[in-house]
Amino acid sequence: MREFVITIRYERGSDPLMDVFADHPELVGQSLACSVTTDSMWRLDRFGGPDSALDSLEDALLDSERCEECLSPHTCHCHCEYEVVTESSSTRTVYSYRPELDGCHSVPYLAACELGDGLLFEVSRHENRCRWRILLREGQSVGSLYDRLQEDLREGVTIDLEQLGRPTRWGDGFVTLADLPATQRTTLEAAVDGGYYETPRATTAEALAERLGVPQSTFQYRLQRAEAWLATQFVSETL
Repeated sequence: MREFVITIRYERGSDPLMDVFADHPELVGQSLACSVTTDSMWRLDRFGGPDSALDSLEDALLDSERCEECLSPHTCHCHCEYEVVTESSSTRTVYSYRPELDGCHSVPYLAACELGDGLLFEVSRHENRCRWRILLREGQSVGSLYDRLQEDLREGVTIDLEQLGRPTRWGDGFVTLADLPATQRTTLEAAVDGGYYETPRATTAEALAERLGVPQSTFQYRLQRAEAWLATQFVSETL
């Protein structure tokens, strides 16, 4: 097996759904399951972030007549069914079913056309990026898929080939960033980006708290809670 990883980047104004992610950097989305044929697609996505961001997301997402995957300026208008399966103050789990995928200029449809059945998909969204990971059998060529994806892209959308190689971390998505509160996730990301976990440490808790504009005690509490969540999830997944 091999995996094909591509990243789609959206300039502001090029896609209503991705504009919501750009407007709310704390918002994340990740697929829990995604199945595609040349005729249809059905998937389950979990989104995490503040209530205001999730409300804006629902307004953009739950438009049954707009194809959220289409990359062409000639956006297809096939019907799609959406349903919020579960929700909380910081998460939404959304089921979607698109029964008329034929002719859509999108990653899932073109992948099914070029590579056939038997593919597995994982999708994540954050800020202006939508990242697709595709698990495929050995011997399948992705060159024609990449060429077709690059054709007729609408303005403000770019596609990058990120990786083509051995599969990594498949199945890990059942523990998603959407399960971690946004304040704790932001704190953890700042600590990693700032070199807090390097040896020796490249920054201090005090400096990171100042960068985030919170008291040091608040920073340390959020970081400890995030670390505890990660440790608990790791143990529960590996035992």
